[in-house]
Amino acid sequence: MKIYVKVKKNSNSGLVIPHSHNMAVAMDGFAEFGAEIVPYYEISDIYRMVTREDIVIDYIKQCNFIFSKFDVEPIEDDYPECLKEFLGRKIWKDTIDSVCSNEEKWSAGWFVKPIKSKVFTGKTISSLKDLIGCGNYSENYEVYCSEPVEIKREWRCFITYDEIIDIRPYKGDYHYSYDPAIVDAIMAKFKTWDNRPMACSIDIGVTSDNKTILIEMNDAYALGSYGLTDIKYAKLISARWSQLLNREDVFDFRKYRVSEK
Repeated sequence: MKIYVKVKKNSNSGLVIPHSHNMAVAMDGFAEFGAEIVPYYEISDIYRMVTREDIVIDYIKQCNFIFSKFDVEPIEDDYPECLKEFLGRKIWKDTIDSVCSNEEKWSAGWFVKPIKSKVFTGKTISSLKDLIGCGNYSENYEVYCSEPVEIKREWRCFITYDEIIDIRPYKGDYHYSYDPAIVDAIMAKFKTWDNRPMACSIDIGVTSDNKTILIEMNDAYALGSYGLTDIKYAKLISARWSQLLNREDVFDFRKYRVSEK
């Protein structure tokens, strides 16, 4: 098994370093496990070498390029059906061309984000200026639209094998706190989903009226670490890559737990 990590040459020092902070955290975690780390610059450099037993630490597009080699397509479901009761707002599908061409839509103050990962960063649209950078002359993207809601603080709940391994705040006013009972209820519903990912994040937020809501779910194969420790981050990535590629997770150490009597 090899852990392929995307790298770059630092323009200041000339040192070869991981391409992003997340990749550095992942590399450190796998290095702690004694895994073989293989640096690379471009995904094309390693495409032929990567096997089902390996893990590639890269961005979403590049990881999907590797998955396609093995006829694997990750789930793209930001709002799983089993969790919709926790959204706290209406969410529906539209197209970016439809939003751009209809004043009632682009002036409504909706939050708009692409269904296709990372085509553009989701944002609130309330004027023509807000649409800059959202379109593409060659493709009419499908988008999620949602009612505006004032979210005061946001957290990322990291899940590995049906357990929340950490909850990290990443945005907002520290005076607001989430309701742990709602998080427990979200997890209970999540576990009823037959095709759920064995590693993912569930982002939650607290609104101005102190309601804890689901923001979105994210797959873990190329997920931001948001302060998660390196070992937990490596385990998270390994769990999801193993599930997607239908192989044993060699870094799943649950089998070594001492059972309570």
